[in-house]
Amino acid sequence: MIEDTLDFFQGNDGLEVSPAQGVMLIDGWLQALERDANVEGIRNGLHQLREELNHPTPDPVTVKTLLDQLADAAEDMAQGPSAEGMWTGRLQSMSELLRNFSNQL
Repeated sequence: MIEDTLDFFQGNDGLEVSPAQGVMLIDGWLQALERDANVEGIRNGLHQLREELNHPTPDPVTVKTLLDQLADAAEDMAQGPSAEGMWTGRLQSMSELLRNFSNQL
C-alpha cells in the first residue's frame, strides 16, 4: 500500500488530487492497517481526513492540518524504536510526501 501511495503522488507531480481519489487511497490504507494496533493514531487521522474529504466542499485548512498530523505520525513511526529496514525509509518518504502535498494547499 505504501508503494502504491508513493507512486500515485509522485506520478501526479503537483497535479490536483480530487477528494474522491483521496478517499480511495484512504480506504486502501484503512484496510491495510485495520489489524495493526501500533497505528491507532494514524487510523484515527485517516478516518478524520476521509470524513473531511467526503464533505461537498472540504475545508482546505482542515485538510492541510490533518495531512500535517498524518505526516508527523508517519515520521514518528519511522523514527520509533520498532522501526526497521525498508519500512522505515518508506514511512519517512511518506511523511515527506504528505508534508509536501499539505504545503501545496
